[in-house]
Amino acid sequence: MQTRTKIYILSSLGAAAVAAMAFLPATPTAAKYQPRPVEGTMAIAGTQEYLHMLRANGVTGEIDPAVVAQAWQSLQNMPSAKTTTLAWDSKGPDNYGGRTRALLVDKNNSAHVFAGSVGGGLFKSTNGGATWNVVSDPGANQSVASITQAANGDIYYGTGEIFLGYGGTGQNTTPNFAGGGIYKSTDGGNTFTHLSSTMPASVSGSGDWAAVADIAAHPTDASTIYAATNTGFKKSTDGGATWTTVLTGGITDFAISNSGKIFLNRSGQTMYSTDGNTFNEISSPVVTATSLPRRTGSRMRYAISPQDENYVYVIQTNGSKLAAVYRSMDGGTTWSKIGQRGNNFDPLCNGSGTGQYCQGIYDLLFAISPTDKNHIWLGGITVWQWQETQGWSQVSTLNNFGGGNPYYLHADSHEMIFDPNNGNIAYTANDGGVFKSTDGGQTWTERNLGYTTFQYFGFGVGKDRKLIGGCQDNGTSYLDGTLVSPNGAKDVFGGDGGHSDISWLRPKVMFAETQSGNFYRSDNEGASWSSFASPVMNLASQRGFPLSNWMMPFELWETANDANSEDTVTFELLPALRSMGYGDGIKKIFKGKMRHGQDAAEYLAGTFQVTAGPVTLTADAQGNISGTGGSGTFVADSGYFEVTFTSAPLAEVIMTCDVFLPAGSDLSLASAIGGLPIDVTTAAVMNVGDTYKAQDPVQSMFFAGLSSWSDAAFPTIGGIWMTREVHQFGSTEWWQIAHLGYGTTPQYMKISNDGNHLFVGTTNGRLYRISNLQQARSKSEASIDSVSSYVLTVNQIGTFPNRVVTGIDVDPNDANRVAVSLGNYGNTNFVYVSTNALSASPTFSPKQGNMPNVPAYAVSFDKGNASRLVVGTEWGIFVTDNVTSGAPTYTEENDGMARIPVFEIEQYRTNENYDPNAPGSSATEGDFFIATHGRGLFHSVSTSTSRPVSIDERPRANEGLALGIYPNPASERVQVPVEAQGEVRISIRTLEGRVVRRVDMKRVPTGMESYTMDLTGLAKGSYVVTRTQNGSAASEIMIVR
Repeated sequence: MQTRTKIYILSSLGAAAVAAMAFLPATPTAAKYQPRPVEGTMAIAGTQEYLHMLRANGVTGEIDPAVVAQAWQSLQNMPSAKTTTLAWDSKGPDNYGGRTRALLVDKNNSAHVFAGSVGGGLFKSTNGGATWNVVSDPGANQSVASITQAANGDIYYGTGEIFLGYGGTGQNTTPNFAGGGIYKSTDGGNTFTHLSSTMPASVSGSGDWAAVADIAAHPTDASTIYAATNTGFKKSTDGGATWTTVLTGGITDFAISNSGKIFLNRSGQTMYSTDGNTFNEISSPVVTATSLPRRTGSRMRYAISPQDENYVYVIQTNGSKLAAVYRSMDGGTTWSKIGQRGNNFDPLCNGSGTGQYCQGIYDLLFAISPTDKNHIWLGGITVWQWQETQGWSQVSTLNNFGGGNPYYLHADSHEMIFDPNNGNIAYTANDGGVFKSTDGGQTWTERNLGYTTFQYFGFGVGKDRKLIGGCQDNGTSYLDGTLVSPNGAKDVFGGDGGHSDISWLRPKVMFAETQSGNFYRSDNEGASWSSFASPVMNLASQRGFPLSNWMMPFELWETANDANSEDTVTFELLPALRSMGYGDGIKKIFKGKMRHGQDAAEYLAGTFQVTAGPVTLTADAQGNISGTGGSGTFVADSGYFEVTFTSAPLAEVIMTCDVFLPAGSDLSLASAIGGLPIDVTTAAVMNVGDTYKAQDPVQSMFFAGLSSWSDAAFPTIGGIWMTREVHQFGSTEWWQIAHLGYGTTPQYMKISNDGNHLFVGTTNGRLYRISNLQQARSKSEASIDSVSSYVLTVNQIGTFPNRVVTGIDVDPNDANRVAVSLGNYGNTNFVYVSTNALSASPTFSPKQGNMPNVPAYAVSFDKGNASRLVVGTEWGIFVTDNVTSGAPTYTEENDGMARIPVFEIEQYRTNENYDPNAPGSSATEGDFFIATHGRGLFHSVSTSTSRPVSIDERPRANEGLALGIYPNPASERVQVPVEAQGEVRISIRTLEGRVVRRVDMKRVPTGMESYTMDLTGLAKGSYVVTRTQNGSAASEIMIVR
């Protein structure tokens, strides 16, 4: 690929010199943007299957709770670290909440509210949900699924989310993130201790206490606690010290009345007990007008009126769809149907026809008013209410309309509770955290400040340490430090978010994805996004194959100094030009200095010219200015001029002057990517109109990892695709650089620091190396279709049978050193390292050491310490400082964090973070960022180092010279960025300096980020767009076509 960019060297317009380096793509195409989708839901099935793939035993297809329990026990037995290598600080987001199932209002103090995140632990609010702080112990199991309060005020919470289990052929329904039993507080929820009687069994085949789906206390007997678990319905009569199993089998939901009567679902049967010991079925296999039917393959929830316990409600699902809602007014003896699924009524589903998906097993909210026995709520995707006098009505919407919609509730609702002391106050728990109502459940406000519980799949770090990441059911979030809370996030893209990144060459350019291979880019910090995959990349879907993994891996590589670049920029030397603005009819004398985009430019006095409407003044070789209408002087050595008009002008006063560049002049050009500076030296004299071609060393590569397939018509579907035009927002050329064999799906990719080797890990345990990328500069060199000229080599360099390669890192100092992390319980080695990864036959050695045998999801070398390896696992971070040893010793490094899954690690490695105005400045690097699946993002500066920055490493302070207009080229209109405040002038002029459009605003309206200029009537060609605001000016060449 060769890109040729033409640069026009102009004078500065106003105070800026940026117009001199605006660039013109050779074959421009406008980007087609799609708006951010409104808040919706994504079927949970894909996430369930994805997490199960990462964690289940690759042979049995199961997650044996006993194996998890054994690993947890080994973690407890690890020796404590004498010193901590990494200390973590939360980076949020602290203004949004993640998936939540457990809620409790303290009956003794309504200001005290508890919320349990399924991945981030238990949080407590002391101000009615206004703010939150975590209260679960960092060493505890953080998968909170249920919570209750006993009559004496003791609080119990259960762990293990059974409703995210993945079922299917060869799989069981063990929760994807197994629980650790039950935790108890006797001090109002300030501290909790683990009930040893609920320690999950480490005996294979038991699975006891792997999930506590529901928990409740007897209303009057503080010692009696009930728990619905994955192995049965359990009862304790001594405050959790001991337990008996009352009913066997997986029990997920039950309800208890004010007098202690219990209703529960056991395999589709509704069971009833008056004492919690003896249960009888009250459902019937025979459906009558007054019976409650059995319903196998169903989830059921129960709601008993605290006002009148004879009023009992039951919701039954039919698989994941709503079946019906029943009411009994005699304590469960007879029943009547008050609602059933219809074409316009199923809160558990979204969409319609073949595009409909339902998830009533996963999310099922069911609640009853504490003050009205004839008022209930039912929710899943959306929330509805039923009132006897009004029937069913929808009470929530999925669209927040930019914030503040009182009817908005995040999709996937799980729980709704009322303040026991105030029936008008209610709380809901959903996949967006916690929401509160103060009018009895009619309107809602989000209450997530400090409730840091996002479940990230992947993230990226910008060169200014801004963060972007993709989350389960919470889209893509951007943390740029500009909100009231420095750890607050902006919601920039919807769906299920995944891998994300930020360009270091152009910091406003971002990359994000949604599930199943849909990836996007933005050039305005997430304000709008466009898909940029080639249509041919979607061939798998067209042929009936899955396009990619649930979260498709992608990888971005960028450099400002590619010595092998074949791209060029060409600039043309144009006259210096300066506008003095419009005359006011009073002022006659104008003086100042000419400015040119090239410091080495020298002025030719005899070409200096002044125009002001019909008046034209010229200078002679000595700089004497004369003509009809005025006179003055021009000093070529300095560019200084002073002009006096006979009559004060009203027109715009414009000065122009030809220049030349002596041989050996240092030029500052602009790259095609972001207008980054390129320094070159001329070999000969350059005059106006001369051109100069220079290498463009600013380069990038972007890789997308699709599943590889084949059929009779298309033998190479999918595979690894690459583009060198990721910054070209328009038509983007893609090359298929590798096909990895039928059914092979990439899970993670990592490129070497020099950009020459891409390592690809797959879901079937293979590790590939694609090499010679620096020689692949064109389609003929990079595409697998180009057999004779294909320069890449693709080798399988590692095999890990029945495993998923979850993470890869390449030592930034030595590409021969490659580390991989592996998933899947039931194994003994989860980390491998190679020291000869670039050789013909690389070898990988296990580096498990003393870590617990749990899935590892991420791995990173430390640029500043060759002996250190950082590993992200199911239970947080582990670090070794002797990875070169045959048996490395690890320490648990969760200080400031908790034992939560770490899905990605990024070390800040750069040479561009410094103060460009400070002589002898230094680069700070080596700090670590991590993305957790339950507690958001974290940052550690424990390993940060500083070093001097050489002159060659120091880019100019003004690294991006373009104004940032969009689109460019343009046809009918163009958007010009404006600052948030202040007076602004925008002008469009020809290259000769004639103004053809101008707008003046005394004040930029609140919320305006860009102004749209109408281009109707402008001839095709090149123009200069200039924005003057707050005392400074910025310009860019615009092409009208």
